[in-house]
Amino acid sequence: MNQILKSVFGDKNDRVYQTQYSLTSGGRVDAVIFTPEPLGTVAIDAKFPLENYQHMMAVQPSSLEYNNFNKLFKADVKKHIDDIANKYIQPPETSNQALMFLPAEAIFAFINAYHPDLIAYSQKRRVWITSPTTLMSTLTTIQTILTNLERDKAAHEIQVQLGLLQTEFERYRTRWDNLSRSIDRVGKDVKDINITTRKITTRFDAIANVEYDPIEHDEDIEI
Repeated sequence: MNQILKSVFGDKNDRVYQTQYSLTSGGRVDAVIFTPEPLGTVAIDAKFPLENYQHMMAVQPSSLEYNNFNKLFKADVKKHIDDIANKYIQPPETSNQALMFLPAEAIFAFINAYHPDLIAYSQKRRVWITSPTTLMSTLTTIQTILTNLERDKAAHEIQVQLGLLQTEFERYRTRWDNLSRSIDRVGKDVKDINITTRKITTRFDAIANVEYDPIEHDEDIEI
């Protein structure tokens, strides 16, 4: 199970999953997956009882021993489903469902083929039975959901920042328009001042260049 978690989520990705996770009730689950609401924290139990299954596989299928071990195995599975439901389904701390990991595809196939009532019971208790392959598929689906959520969150943040940037551009454009009009007004005033300055300079030059003839002016004076 740990290897599957690492292969899907990466090694020591505590933000997404943790192993040997302690609950506030005092119980310790083999692993949890941290998913967004409404799913929440999903517990995974990997402590599957193999003893009676192994005994059953070691004897003849048609024998009395086989039938006895089969009944014991079925009782083990049902009890394990109840234990998981009671210990690791504790909303709101955990999700309202949990995963039971079977260490071999053969066990998963056996239960599905010969004990569909156990599958129905596990679904009623909201404990989903998984094998290495189905757990991998389940975790990969969760990883895809998490990736899409992160992408959507990033896209939303980008949209927010673009909106803020657009506001700044609009403010910049308004201020630039105001400055341009001010520059135009200043430029016109400077142009008008230059014209007036040239006129004043021309008049001063004209005054400075006026020739004064004192004799002619003396002749015009009456005594």
